[in-house]
Amino acid sequence: MASREWGNPLLPWMVEAMRTLGFELMTPVQASTIPLLAGNKDVVVEAVTGSGKTLAFLLPALIRLGRLDPLKMGDTNVIIVSPTRELAKQTFTVLNNVIELAPNPKLYRTQLVTGGTNSVVVDVKNFLSKPPHIVVATPGRLLELLTAQHVRTSAVDLLVLDEADRLLDLGVDQTINKILGLLPKQKRVGLFSATMSGFIQDIIRVGMRNPVKVSVQSANATPDQLNINYITASPTEKLPKMLNLLQTKSYTKAIAYFPTCISVTYWYQVLKLFLSDTLLFSMHGQLAQGPRIKTLDKFTECNDRCILLTTDVAARGLDIPDVDFVLQVDPPADPNMFVHRAGRTARAGKRGESAVFLNGDLEQGYVDFMDVRKVPMSELDLDTGSLTCEQYLDRIQSWVREDRARHDLALRSFLSYVRFYMNHTASSIFRVACLDLIELGRSFGILRLPRMPELKNKENVPENGWLVEPFDMDNYKYANEAQEKARLKTKEASESKEAAENRRKRKERNTVAWSDKVQRKDDAAKRRDKRQNRAIAAKSKQHDSDSDDSDVQRDWKEEVQARKRKTNNNLPVFDL
Repeated sequence: MASREWGNPLLPWMVEAMRTLGFELMTPVQASTIPLLAGNKDVVVEAVTGSGKTLAFLLPALIRLGRLDPLKMGDTNVIIVSPTRELAKQTFTVLNNVIELAPNPKLYRTQLVTGGTNSVVVDVKNFLSKPPHIVVATPGRLLELLTAQHVRTSAVDLLVLDEADRLLDLGVDQTINKILGLLPKQKRVGLFSATMSGFIQDIIRVGMRNPVKVSVQSANATPDQLNINYITASPTEKLPKMLNLLQTKSYTKAIAYFPTCISVTYWYQVLKLFLSDTLLFSMHGQLAQGPRIKTLDKFTECNDRCILLTTDVAARGLDIPDVDFVLQVDPPADPNMFVHRAGRTARAGKRGESAVFLNGDLEQGYVDFMDVRKVPMSELDLDTGSLTCEQYLDRIQSWVREDRARHDLALRSFLSYVRFYMNHTASSIFRVACLDLIELGRSFGILRLPRMPELKNKENVPENGWLVEPFDMDNYKYANEAQEKARLKTKEASESKEAAENRRKRKERNTVAWSDKVQRKDDAAKRRDKRQNRAIAAKSKQHDSDSDDSDVQRDWKEEVQARKRKTNNNLPVFDL
């Protein structure tokens, strides 16, 4: 096995930079990959999450730049392709952190090329005005850049495809193939992926030359320094147990994963009621790019006790430093994402903890399901803390009653959760037919269950769906004046429309012509006569059928008697 000491082929300043950044030793992936990629080998790297793959291709890229000719206008030397904007920005940040520690950082020019920030025109202008040595990009925007006028690819020496399996999941395989077609044959390629799919094999065959495969084997699909627990809880127990866990657990930075975007928004507001001493951040895929990056930066830079509430948008590739604990409020719909979520902690050799909530016996099979996938979990026994479940639920319902907007949000979150459950990949374990929707609704703090097909065959559904004592929903107000004004306006318009429709119907009944009324009565009488005639005809037919049957029966009996008489008459007579 290669030595894990920082050294050849790294330049002296790189060794010092790694130690400055707190990396005393190389990870196994780095020790195996850096010498190959810095040399003249294409590499295919397969390793678990958190194994240090980013530095495994950034350092060879910087080493190779020192051997190349000066850049010309419209050229670049290294292209790094990331599946998402967040991962591209993260890679770009790590790259610049390393370059800042170089003796002369100005020797290495870099450019981030992603959608959502600059336009294509601005990206091309920046590229042509100051040709970057290294471009970090997402696939779509990179293709637009490379096909722009005056942009050349003949000087590209290294192509890196990071999280290649995620590129396939996003359906950008055609874009990747087009990018490969634009690049020179004489280049090195580094492909980094957690799994080896058919599409990745196609890239290896078409875009790489005799690649060396680097596979860091592990008994489990997660790092050895990562401890994963599971906690069983009914829907109404989940919030109390989650709060108890987040309040008593020892951590500085934690990430809590929720199944849907609207769930993140709703539970962010709910958790603020109870976790006043902890900073909360929220981020999901429906946020615009700017706010998403801003939130991620704030969470990354925060040194106080804090929690990031998010969806799978922050589950892959992002290397947020010093995350101590990861909580999965529900198992992800895609089991592959479980490892990526948990892998946001215990990175680069550090220890970390992760936990997932399971819905009692209903989801207990998930433990064995993940064990087969080499993700062992141990049970963590946890109580609800200082308050009972009912006390927590009463507080949430009281909070929801204060503002109709909160109930709207709770209802949307509840419905999105049911849809998530219905679409879960492990459908043999996550069966919506077995889900207690009434208890689930109470856990979300909703006051009244909506009409939904999943409730049709459920027992003990409250009358009209009420989960609290019924009250007048028409007087349930929004705290926001503009929202309440809009609601009243909509309500008034609806009532006016209904009243107008009722007036129209009454008018129709009262203004029908006398001849039309007579005609309607005549038509009704004709229909009634037809029904009666059909009934009489049916009875008559039945009577005739019965008569025919009796006649046939009588004729048959008479024929039998006649035959008997004829037989008796033909018998011989003997005189005695």
